[in-house]
Amino acid sequence: MALADRIKAFRMRKKLSLQELADSAGVSKAHIWDLETGRSKNPSMDLLIKLANKLEVAVVDLVGENPDAEGEGSRVLGMYRELKNLSDRDLDVINSMIERLKSKDS
Repeated sequence: MALADRIKAFRMRKKLSLQELADSAGVSKAHIWDLETGRSKNPSMDLLIKLANKLEVAVVDLVGENPDAEGEGSRVLGMYRELKNLSDRDLDVINSMIERLKSKDS
């Protein structure tokens, strides 16, 4: 699920209007709308923290980077746990491999 979809889903779950979420984060209603529709895709960390606080979720859940979240496959979780034990050099190699694999799909 994209960031836009997660922001909207969490907002709807809390029964907040666009304006209420915008006011709490100190941004315009239009900016929240742009985030929810994917027109704005790179919010600042400060804004993400404010949104997460108002939505009562962790930032990692808001951005979709929580490896323990529901819906993550057990295979991916197992790989994540294994990565934590690797050296920085090994992580660089794996990151290069991931980038190559992603570029093949483009």
